[in-house]
Amino acid sequence: MTPRTAVVTGAAGTIGLGSVIKLLEQDRRVVMVDKDAQRLEQIAAQFNQEQVLTIAADLADASTPKMIAQAIATKGWQPTQILVNNAGISIKHDGKAHDALSMQAQEWEQIMEINVTAPLRLAQQFLPYMLEQKWGRIVNISSRAGRYNPNQAGPAYVTSKAAILGLTRSLANDFSKHGVTTNAIAPGFVESQMTGQLLPEQLTSLVQRTPVGRGGTGQELGSAVAYLASEDAGFITGTCLDVNGGQNMA
Repeated sequence: MTPRTAVVTGAAGTIGLGSVIKLLEQDRRVVMVDKDAQRLEQIAAQFNQEQVLTIAADLADASTPKMIAQAIATKGWQPTQILVNNAGISIKHDGKAHDALSMQAQEWEQIMEINVTAPLRLAQQFLPYMLEQKWGRIVNISSRAGRYNPNQAGPAYVTSKAAILGLTRSLANDFSKHGVTTNAIAPGFVESQMTGQLLPEQLTSLVQRTPVGRGGTGQELGSAVAYLASEDAGFITGTCLDVNGGQNMA
């Protein structure tokens, strides 16, 4: 069987890389998309080059999804049947997010563009082939901040991560009957470039509020992504899986 093609955005980040590793273990061909071209190439060098394709791209550009599809076709791979919308931004100012009174409109628009609009555009690009094949998996990365107490995440980030859950449910409702499932993951504290923007006391507080007593790893999150993207997860759709070390319990 021809390996399925998976697209992972934010592939040079902690959760993105963890997802790439776990998808490769499932014998997927993985398209690694990230804005940081240099880091992307450094990371990709550790993998079998027959299994990965790197694309340096800005997801704020509306033409990026089509460009990704064209690069996959040029590579001679099967079109995308697995989409992992992992890329996201959270803007901090001296380790803290602006509140609704101090935040500028440009900041709101920038976060919404990457965290919500880009995943929609990518889904629009790749859904037709998934529907044609009657098999597809979309996994959106939300956040604990979009589901529970947002703490100091800031209104733009919190709203964007709640919005991606709405998009997840909408796509699941519309397309699951055609074999295309859509699910989300809400990570808790994961040591990453994004959480590296936080102040030391904020990081300490996050660990103290996590019952397992530590942050999650990229591969732990990647394992959850890979499961939801697997053939075994065909009866799971429209759900959000909390991977947060017990910070919030159902």
